[in-house]
Amino acid sequence: MASTPPPSDHPPEDTPKTEKATQPEKAAQPDTAAQPDTAAKTDNATQPEKAPVPAPSRAPAPPGSGDGALPLGYAGIIAVLLVVAAVGGGLAIGTLARPSPTPRPTPAPTVAVPTRTPVPTTDPQVFFQQLSAGCATEQGLWVVANGGALLRYGGKDWTQVDSTLRTLTHASCDAGTLYAVGPVGAVLIVDDRARSINAFDVTVEDLRAVAAMPQGAMVVGTQGMVMLLSGGTWQPYASGIEEDLNGLIVFGLESAWIVGSKGVSYRLEVAGWRPVKTGVDVTLRAIAGPSAGTAVAVGDGGTILALSGLTWTKVESGIDTPLRAVAAVGSTAWAVGDGGVVLTVDDAFVLPGSAIPAKPTVVSRIDIGTTCTLTSVFARGQDIWIVGSHGGVSGVWRVRDGKVAERWGEC
Repeated sequence: MASTPPPSDHPPEDTPKTEKATQPEKAAQPDTAAQPDTAAKTDNATQPEKAPVPAPSRAPAPPGSGDGALPLGYAGIIAVLLVVAAVGGGLAIGTLARPSPTPRPTPAPTVAVPTRTPVPTTDPQVFFQQLSAGCATEQGLWVVANGGALLRYGGKDWTQVDSTLRTLTHASCDAGTLYAVGPVGAVLIVDDRARSINAFDVTVEDLRAVAAMPQGAMVVGTQGMVMLLSGGTWQPYASGIEEDLNGLIVFGLESAWIVGSKGVSYRLEVAGWRPVKTGVDVTLRAIAGPSAGTAVAVGDGGTILALSGLTWTKVESGIDTPLRAVAAVGSTAWAVGDGGVVLTVDDAFVLPGSAIPAKPTVVSRIDIGTTCTLTSVFARGQDIWIVGSHGGVSGVWRVRDGKVAERWGEC
């Protein structure tokens, strides 16, 4: 954060307008060396002081003038200096003042005792609900529901772990933890090793995406909401973003991408969130990739965008229905969406500096035998897992080598 320059004796020269990056509300770094993805509690941000108004020095009165009189020229100069100082102080406050993040502690978890379904893997009641997203830990596979359930698959049986009316729409896992989010700031954290569940709210905004990190998680949502969980506390991690944000990938506290409404994309750098033009104005719903330099974003109208460095290039999908989720699996991107659409984009990920496409990008469609809306896709080992629903019924598919290996549900 730059300091406010002292007022000069001359009116400031006009400076060209520059596009400034949106500063993230970062966690303060501890005195000792920290891991790349570790953040500490932030100190209260110091409000910049208003630039002082210079005290006008009174010039000697010319001969023949009264003691309290000033020539018109001197009075004009003093008036100009007062206006410049006042405007400068106001601009400094408007530009530099930032909301001070208040870390919110994560509530203590509650122990959950899984209750097996009456007929594991075949009971249709498990799938008579709107399943919305899934991910995998080292211990098992998790699926969340938009309005009522938390399912776990251990390799043989499906278990309904939690049946409370908690709306969850997106999920992300690390080696041992599930993070799920939903409307009105809903957050669910499941420790798959300790089998504990922690549910709470962190904001009034709807949360639309979450990315697990080695030491916490990052979430995004409506009205430019970006929040970071680190060290057991939640805090804002951006200011000045106004669009609804729908998807993100995170590589560290200073490296991430987010996409959202009106085709916006932002890249997190050391200086803050940099807006990067995508060349489209449709809603982007998801993004995935192996690094900050190469990724794929998908959205409405069958939109597929391939990233190289800071350049987005449109890839023809051959469809015009919304794509709602995407996963990076090796050099291939898997995208799913409305009407049971499943697409693979071969050679989708390229390094900065190389041409797009480096060789002809091949978009292929895979038939998994459904017309349901597909809202989640992720990889576990050699398998691709897909989650979808329609009305009050849902389905889960396990795909291997481009073919459906297993299928559960009524969708």
